Amino acid sequence: MNILKKLSNPQIKASKSDNKLIHYFLSKGLKACSASISEISSDCDISHATVTRFARKFGFETLKDFKISLAQDLGAQDNNHKSKRSDINLKESCETTAQKLLQLNQTLLSQTAAEIGFDSVTKMVKTMVSAKRIFFFGIGSSGFLARDSARKIARIGLDVKCYTDPHEIMTQSVMTNSHDVIIYISNSGKTGELVKSAAICSKKGAKICAITAETSSPLYSFTDITLLHAVHDYDLAHGYADSRLSVFFIIDLIYIELLKVLGEKAIKTKQETQNAIDSLATSGY
Repeated sequence: MNILKKLSNPQIKASKSDNKLIHYFLSKGLKACSASISEISSDCDISHATVTRFARKFGFETLKDFKISLAQDLGAQDNNHKSKRSDINLKESCETTAQKLLQLNQTLLSQTAAEIGFDSVTKMVKTMVSAKRIFFFGIGSSGFLARDSARKIARIGLDVKCYTDPHEIMTQSVMTNSHDVIIYISNSGKTGELVKSAAICSKKGAKICAITAETSSPLYSFTDITLLHAVHDYDLAHGYADSRLSVFFIIDLIYIELLKVLGEKAIKTKQETQNAIDSLATSGY
């Protein structure tokens, strides 16, 4: 098994620092291979010794040996895919764009599946099932994702609420307690209101979870459970990045795992809520 496969499907018992490094090397690619141990340590907010131990956990005597192996794998991968992937431009046909977008989406979901950490998904699901209340917090485009996520999960019988207005988020944060689970959706993990909210909820004893693309962020420092995802990143109108598809993938995975744990009761509740919604159409609403 090559080092890319080992990183994508780690057989080690990964610590929080290990997960930071796994995400760092998978997301940075060749840039990470040329980074010094000081740069890696600073970017991931961990010690030099932790970086060195990480390399040894994957069977390398030194960090240098680890980076050489990773660079070789990345080089081979790049040669295989370079001719296949090209950026979307504004003059190509609709069919060409569709093919490129399909490839980009497939790559995005594959990267997300590699980075998410399935043990973390299982842990989050167990935490949600045992919680008294579940809150989704997100602002802007992440707020849209938070609302959709909360609506979906509420339909299987869990007490789920969503807040996307900064003032409401701060108000609810003050009223959380140790029986609550807070799930933040934030691509960057740097949204000021969400970071302030996480600090408050953490002091209140709530379980802090995040769905994000960044481990080296202020929000990440407060999280008990983090699900990592990839983002679209390609040139179009001076750059474009989007994480919606990968977040929807993660929420669908959480939803299905919740159904597995909750069983027939959740499936029955899902059908009852769907029947209630369907009845609106027949009653003229």
